[in-house]
Amino acid sequence: MTTTEPTKEQVRAELERVLAAPGFREAGRLAPFLRHLVERALEGETAGLKESVLGVEVFQRAADYGPRTDPIVRVEARRLRGRLEEYYQGEGAANPVRLTLPKGGYVPVFQVVDQRPGRGGETVFRMRKAALLAGVLVPMLAVGLLIVARWGGTPGRPEVTAVAVLPFRSLDADPANDYFAEGMTEELIDRLGRLPELSVAARGLTAGYRGDNVDPREAARALGVSVVVEGSVRRQQDRLRVSARLVDAATGSALWTEVYDRPAGDVFAIQDEIAASVANALRVRVKPPVAPVPSRYTANLEAYQSYLKARQQANRYSAEGFEQAVRHYREALAVQSDYAPALAGLSQVYALAFYYNALPPGVAPSEPRRLAERAIAIDPALAEAHAALGMVLGVGDFKWKEAEAAARQAIDLDPRSALAHGLFAAAVLMPQRRFPEALASFRRALEIEPQLSYLNFTYAFALLASGDTTAAIEQYRRTLSLQNVHPDMEWDYGMALGFAGRHAEAAEAFARADRLRGNAPGRPFGIAALLAGNRAQALLDAPRVDQAARERRTSRMEAARLWAMLGERDRAMEWLERACAAGETQAVWIRADPRLRSLQDDPRLHALASKLGL
Repeated sequence: MTTTEPTKEQVRAELERVLAAPGFREAGRLAPFLRHLVERALEGETAGLKESVLGVEVFQRAADYGPRTDPIVRVEARRLRGRLEEYYQGEGAANPVRLTLPKGGYVPVFQVVDQRPGRGGETVFRMRKAALLAGVLVPMLAVGLLIVARWGGTPGRPEVTAVAVLPFRSLDADPANDYFAEGMTEELIDRLGRLPELSVAARGLTAGYRGDNVDPREAARALGVSVVVEGSVRRQQDRLRVSARLVDAATGSALWTEVYDRPAGDVFAIQDEIAASVANALRVRVKPPVAPVPSRYTANLEAYQSYLKARQQANRYSAEGFEQAVRHYREALAVQSDYAPALAGLSQVYALAFYYNALPPGVAPSEPRRLAERAIAIDPALAEAHAALGMVLGVGDFKWKEAEAAARQAIDLDPRSALAHGLFAAAVLMPQRRFPEALASFRRALEIEPQLSYLNFTYAFALLASGDTTAAIEQYRRTLSLQNVHPDMEWDYGMALGFAGRHAEAAEAFARADRLRGNAPGRPFGIAALLAGNRAQALLDAPRVDQAARERRTSRMEAARLWAMLGERDRAMEWLERACAAGETQAVWIRADPRLRSLQDDPRLHALASKLGL
């Protein structure tokens, strides 16, 4: 059958079909942008479809908007063309009308489809502008052939492409602002990692490629990827300038490059646009989630900046870092109380502070759980919140079935979350002596984030607890080669050396731990003396440890460990029972702590463990 040009009613009906498609329901500004273009064109108001006008009317730029310094209209138009192309290649292929946006302008073209079968059963399209057939389809065919030649695979069935996002460089004079560039890097890794056609190198693998002298081709070879994303960030008061490019590892040439000079509040849109542009350059179809979920990201720049600062400080894994993280998370939540990632992050920091008996004054022990549950209520798809809840339910509440369910939910939501795998191992599996599962979960976490101090540290302890002292020593060494060394890391390294009979090296490690704590190194005391090979001194120290435990200057668990290592089972069990009755957090390790190994066949320990669900 032959057709005429579409009527306004046909075009509007097609517009509604397009906007109802999943690819446009979740496309942010693209849907209102397309509606504006179509309605203006239908009403004959094409004079207003130019960049300077669209920036003001559609993207809420100021009246003096200048496209040269802010390419928002061009960027969004490029995204819109790609999204329309994807739609008509897929679910809209049989639609009777098509909407296209030719390159070089903002006036849409409305096409009528002739459904008569052509030769070979093809569908013949009759377009309003015959020239469009050669002007659009021929270049598209040429681009498609180039892509197939470059990347391989079958059109419409893209191969998985390995990508690395190198740390974005901060061009600010103040190093204190580096957190913003780090946030840009992490958010891009997260966005690109959600595309099944891309295999994205973990942040921990790329963290070492920081600075001005990094060769992207060398980085790509070392990381085993075919393309890299690199860029820089500069903030000047309320303006943000982001440069980004996609580099072919084989040739070093740029496959795509863009500079964004925008208000600082547009950082979220910039992140989306970079990810979409990278996906488009690699011919990856950006698929929407199966069901809409609440946004993980705040629209408030002040809250976002505080969140990034908090996350940076929490990664330091130090008392000072945790204190600063708490301050910044609280700042973010003071600006936006329902900011789910900040709630989840504060829950995790508080949970660790609770474990170390260092909750800030006025913070109840129930606060970590309340924060995690509130984050989940706001955003049920936030993996970090479920991971935090799993940690709290495990080492905090000893509710192991519920803790495991929360931890597995976190992993299901984000299998690429090192934190989810690591907290599952440390807070759920290890206390239950499920060592093979715990070690496997730690290894998976470290495949994703090999440089994260906390995961390396707890993995070393898991190896020691499982009985593999040699592997534990090597893992502690690796941990100490990283940044963010905590005094406990040196002390635990000394413990592993002591169990291996390397007493002099153990004493040196204990001295380093003292120095990191700000104490003048003295002779090893208590358990440290025993691990340093001085049993007689440990026996002399034991009554002083008992007195300190009675006066709450040290934990009851510390007294239990010392007596257990000295072979005094009755006195060790007495202190263990006191520790469990008092609800000491470290009682969670009564079955896994290598210092309590001599008690593992004692029925009294089994009875205590049963009370804790272990």
